[in-house]
This record gives sequence, C-alpha cells and structure tokens, in this order.
Amino acid sequence: MKRQEITLPDGVRTTAEWFGADVAAPKAVIAFLPALGVSVEYYRGFAQAWASRGYRVAALEMRGMKHSSVRDVKRENFGYREILRTDLPALLARVRAEAAMAPFYLAGHSLGGQFALLHAARHREHIDGVVVIAGGSNYYNSMPSAGARFRRRAAVRLVRSVNSALGYFPGHKLGFGGRQPRSMIADWTHEALTGKYRLTGDATDFDAALATIAVPVIFVSLSGDPLVPSSCASFLARKLAAARLTQVELQARDLGLPRFHHFRWVRTPEPILDAIERWAGTEAHVGIEKTNPLLASIRNVAGSQ
Repeated sequence: MKRQEITLPDGVRTTAEWFGADVAAPKAVIAFLPALGVSVEYYRGFAQAWASRGYRVAALEMRGMKHSSVRDVKRENFGYREILRTDLPALLARVRAEAAMAPFYLAGHSLGGQFALLHAARHREHIDGVVVIAGGSNYYNSMPSAGARFRRRAAVRLVRSVNSALGYFPGHKLGFGGRQPRSMIADWTHEALTGKYRLTGDATDFDAALATIAVPVIFVSLSGDPLVPSSCASFLARKLAAARLTQVELQARDLGLPRFHHFRWVRTPEPILDAIERWAGTEAHVGIEKTNPLLASIRNVAGSQ
C-alpha cells in the first residue's frame, strides 16, 4: 500500500491509499469511496484483495475523516456540495491520470456509492463504469415492509432533529454515521425523507442528471442487510434510465451466514469481488445469467437488445 497526500482546491488535505501500484497493465483503475463516517483504512483488506486480481485501486479518504485535515466538522461545515463540486473532481482527476489506456471505474460503499453515481451524473464522459456496493437510496419508502418504512422514517426524523438542534450530528456517540457536519446530514436526511436529491447551496437537479448516465452500472446488494436492502438499490436504480444496469443480490445462506452485515462484508470480500469481476467481463451483454451459485439473481434491467 502506498499513501498519497492530496491538497484539494480549497486547501483541505486528504489522502489516497493505493493498492496494486506495481500492476503494469491493470484490467482497470478503480477509485473507491467509503461509506458515511468510515475511514479509508477500514477497507485496506478489501482494496488489497481487489488489487490482487489485476487491478489498480485508489481508496479515497473523505473530507472530515481521520486522514483529512478537516478536524472540527461543527466549525468547518460542509455537505454533499463540497464533496461533489470540490473534492471528487480534484481527487478523481489524480486517480484517472493513472489509468492511461485502462478502463476507469468509480466504486463506492453505501453513501460512497451514491456519491459515485452523483459524480458520474455530471462527469460521465470520464468514467467507464460505476460499482455500488451495499448502496441505494436512503428513502424511507424504499424499505421493503411497512414496519421497516415506519422505523426508517422515525429514525431519519430523529437524526434531522438532533442535527438541527446541535448544529452538527454526533454520530460517534449515537452509533451511526460518525461525527458529521450540519449540511452533510441535512442533505442526507432530505433524500431519506423525500427520495430526491437537493443539495445545500446547489441548485443542480441531480435526479434529472442521474437519468443521463449512459455507462455500465452494477449494484451489489447483500441479503439481510438491514440498512440498505435490495429494495433501496432498486429505488435508486430506477433513476438511471440510460445506464446499462445490472443488479446483483448475494445470498448469505450460500456462504453459510444467517445474514450479511452492512459493514463486515469487508472481512470476506471474495463473493462481492467475484460478482464485480463477472460484471466487468460481461458488461456489454444483456440478459439473465445465473451460472454463479453465489448469485441469487442477476437482473439486467436495460432490456433486451
């Protein structure tokens, strides 16, 4: 692993952790975005496993996390706008420069997957594919049952109230999302309550922009994931009208597990990497394929050609 410090246009410093830098002719170069409140170092084993398959992987630390120069998120407020307008264009330009003639994929876990899609909605000409792992909409109505929808809506409203009252979100104390700035949680809760993206300080219609993404996209969902079940992935996937879209749901029982954990999958990432590798090798094909026993379903919703 090689760590690279990067200074963003507004002077904030963050880091990229590179894996597979010695791969002379990578199958693809991957830029990976972590989940909300998760430091890049949590994904080192996953990134190394991905790189060992012949890829070059850059895992990017998000603004406000452990390896970022932003330390006080209550004083240094930011939200989706800063991530999408300032951070990702600069970071991904650095990563993309390493791609040369290799394909360039943007990948993310959970909210990182949403950021990957939102970035691709505005910069799709520079991206060859998007990988969303255990990701989808936060919208409470995308949950699979009435009880789950009620609980999600109540939880999101509580998060919004705490964030508004304190001027930041103390997720490190409440067990969700880590310590987050006011605008980040305002943007997160708006999408979770309405199903639409409205960024603080940004008038862009990202829902309309998502419909213009015309690159291959894969959603890898995990059965039993209570935070982002496959129904949440489907809700977000329906916004991608022009994408060559594949949805995969891995079944925990095929691995002898009662259910998948939204975060602990990084300890045994091989099934997820198998699904991504399969997609990367067949992204131009359309139709249903079920030859991998670890994949309960592969739904290509682009239609037949």
